[in-house]
Amino acid sequence: MRFTVVALILSTLLLSACGGGLRESRLNPANWFGRSTSVETEPATVRTSDGRVQEVNPLIGERGQSQLIAANRKVTTERTGLFGRKKEVIYQGTLISQVTDLTIEPTATGAIVRAVGVTSRQGAYDVRLLPLFDGEPRDGVLTYEFLALQPINTPQGPEHTRRIQAAQPLSHGDLAEIRTIRVIAKRNTRQSARR
Repeated sequence: MRFTVVALILSTLLLSACGGGLRESRLNPANWFGRSTSVETEPATVRTSDGRVQEVNPLIGERGQSQLIAANRKVTTERTGLFGRKKEVIYQGTLISQVTDLTIEPTATGAIVRAVGVTSRQGAYDVRLLPLFDGEPRDGVLTYEFLALQPINTPQGPEHTRRIQAAQPLSHGDLAEIRTIRVIAKRNTRQSARR
């Protein structure tokens, strides 16, 4: 009895001393990405799909300006019925106002990119994180646009009623090429880099 207690205590002490190296290693999924940081843009500018800052023309208006920038929206196909033909639909979502949080949560098959943001008005729906450049990372940076269908005839309301979130899964193969994940909104861009 005494021998098993001593062996159990010694093995516990030895294993706890070895755990420090794994805690900081790249094998630990909790160490893949750090906290996200935000980059603000000026009020008279907007981020384009390729990450550049472009000036906004106040005469065109917010909705018209976002339509000019929305030239690279992903085309999706949907079936109309069981045996119906596929038809191409262009997603008409516009950039939300601001990204407030970006987290990369590890899973068994890779990771989930989760973004939380605030729209300029209540009632946004069909929220999506659409990848730029066909989902291929450029120089180790995977960039998403944070988009939603946003009605223009709804009240602004308090911020907590305009908060939305979207998520996108990534596989281990995708994560191997990625060093930074960036999410673009109108007023800011948030990014999270590997530690």
